Amino acid sequence: MKLMTRSRYAIRALLELAKQPPGEVLSLSIIAKRQRIKPNYLEQILFRLRQANLIKGKKGPGGGFFLARDPKKIRLKDIFDSVGETTAPLQCLLGKADKYCARVTPCPMQECWHELKSELDLFFSKHTLNDMCSRKTTLKKE
Repeated sequence: MKLMTRSRYAIRALLELAKQPPGEVLSLSIIAKRQRIKPNYLEQILFRLRQANLIKGKKGPGGGFFLARDPKKIRLKDIFDSVGETTAPLQCLLGKADKYCARVTPCPMQECWHELKSELDLFFSKHTLNDMCSRKTTLKKE
């Protein structure tokens, strides 16, 4: 499974926010600089994360972003859903077979792909942002 760039960036931004003490904000520019993400692109991602109630924003001087809930309650699946990521290994599982496959009827492998998607969904539902924070990371601190 290859993750979309915005999914990887969303996780990286959330990991930055998770390192902060509860309620302490980080500006978009600081997150962008630390993670080497273009600010305009990061802004779009943070907008989606805010709409999914994964983060909150504080306006004004000293404003920025912070986690809307405990990292233990932010599942990887929630992050992927917020930015439009899919766990479907092939387009045919998304109802797009006519564009990507010449077969009209499901092929024998489709059942295996469905099983794989179910396993991935389960995996990403079990693992949280907190799980990722507790692993050794290479995130830079300023």
